Amino acid sequence: MLVFDCLQKLEKKPSDPDTIERMVNAADVIRGGAKFLQDADLELNSKMLIELFKGVKDARTRQMGLEMMLGRFRVLVDKSHSRSFLRQF
Repeated sequence: MLVFDCLQKLEKKPSDPDTIERMVNAADVIRGGAKFLQDADLELNSKMLIELFKGVKDARTRQMGLEMMLGRFRVLVDKSHSRSFLRQF
């Protein structure tokens, strides 16, 4: 959820260094957990996110990547909420 919250903040203020650092750190932790759990999709998404915000300097490219990653993590968050909702029953 932290990554998704940071992505939403960056949608409004794309160059906020504190938000970028928090998100990259959280994505790195997620990538490690995904690797341990052998969740290749989550590992790949986390890796792409880290590379996007650590390696890309062009604002236009970063904005396009931000929009793509928001979409991907929105799907992951929706899946997560659906699973926790279903566990109630």
